[in-house]
Amino acid sequence: MTEDKASGGEVWLVGAGCGEGLLTLEGKRVLARAHTVLYDALVPPEVLQEAGPDAELLPVGKRSGHHSMAQEAINCLLIQKAREGKRVARLKGGDSFVFGRGGEEALALQEAGIPWHVVPGVSSAIAVPEHFGIPVTHRGLARSFTVVTGHTRDGQDEDWKALARLQGTLVFLMGLERLETICRRLVEEGKNPDTPAAVLCGGYGPLEIRIDGTLNDLPERARQQGAFAPAVILVGPAAGLGLHPAPAGKTGKILVTGTPSFCREATGELERAGMEATAMPLLEVEPLFQNIPEDFARYPWLVFTSRNGVRLFFQWLRDMKKDFRLLGKLRFACIGEGTARELADQGFRADLVPDSFTAQSLGQALGKAMEPQERCLLLRAEEGSPDLLRELEKAGKAYRDVAVYRIRSLENQTENRQRLSPRVMIFGSSKGVHAFFRQFGLSPETRVLCIGPVTARAALEEGCCRVESARTHTVAGIRAVLEEEGEQPWVIFR
Repeated sequence: MTEDKASGGEVWLVGAGCGEGLLTLEGKRVLARAHTVLYDALVPPEVLQEAGPDAELLPVGKRSGHHSMAQEAINCLLIQKAREGKRVARLKGGDSFVFGRGGEEALALQEAGIPWHVVPGVSSAIAVPEHFGIPVTHRGLARSFTVVTGHTRDGQDEDWKALARLQGTLVFLMGLERLETICRRLVEEGKNPDTPAAVLCGGYGPLEIRIDGTLNDLPERARQQGAFAPAVILVGPAAGLGLHPAPAGKTGKILVTGTPSFCREATGELERAGMEATAMPLLEVEPLFQNIPEDFARYPWLVFTSRNGVRLFFQWLRDMKKDFRLLGKLRFACIGEGTARELADQGFRADLVPDSFTAQSLGQALGKAMEPQERCLLLRAEEGSPDLLRELEKAGKAYRDVAVYRIRSLENQTENRQRLSPRVMIFGSSKGVHAFFRQFGLSPETRVLCIGPVTARAALEEGCCRVESARTHTVAGIRAVLEEEGEQPWVIFR
């Protein structure tokens, strides 16, 4: 990689592949040297671990039905970061130029005079069918394959007559919502209704479903078997070969769900301890920068209840080009060690961390530490725990509660909830618990482990019979439970 030019930074459009282990060596090298990484929702959390420890990670959340940032805003952010002299990695699932809008971003960068590069990625159009044992080409059955988007922004329909005449394999991406239309229109234009077809759901993820059928019955089979996005649709004789590769051996794994950042932190911690863990992010963080008050320095105390709150506040400071010397006389309160470490990574030490990492304990500690006339500024999630406010009011302390971000569920609506059977299921928040059980069921044999008592109570509400909570409400505390060293480092809820 070349060094930054004096006039500014550069941008790399990096394809992350469509699953754990499919990031290329070049992509890994670029991520390791990037100052800033803009990543999409479908990027595997394991891939983000390849970024350097000081890299700025910015989720832009592009996902069908859950766009947290418009494409034009992403283009502007890429240009802005490059003009700050940074090496920027634009990280996308699959390949940037295969329905990834990489071309649109390249045009915007080029028009702005920003140098840009492309690192190809392994597209789901090929990788997912291969993963499930379906070759997109096969001698005597398919001499070609055609990749088609399942939906278009402008509403223009496909040339179904031309697609129906093709003799190779048709690969539809992002088309699950239109599965019935796809099958019906191909038959209407002359495709044999008995043509083999398949829906491949969740390829390379912790949850995978292969649904086989024909153009005639595939939509009904997909409804009955609970098809979910992301999914790849295959049409053609090669889909009927009946090839089934040996399972990858994911049974018995530890499954982690929550936000991408929590999944990344938890799986990294467990894997460093020699445990096999798989991430299944079902939540995303949406910044609410417009809520942060310009007069934040008027508050003697800044209070953070999560690592996300710290990260986003300091991102806002940088984006708004605020003078960090404004923070010199302020004091910081953090709910726990993880939040305090995030603050330390930003160059500031926490003045207050309660002994017990709960909202209630934080409120009680603040009530004792604050002077009578002082006010504190709470920088936290939109649906923050009321326990913190309750304790501050009980102590007669003034506060301003500001939502720095909200947590949104990345939900796939299915008629049938599939039951999962990991050896251990790890939840990082109560919202993550509820998001999971809106989509899936859990085997009674699965060991349920939660980061704290609030999350544990949510798991009990969802019908889990035996739920454990780490005594230390951190990722390290979760690891200690699984290692079971010394005295029991957990609390059991029934």
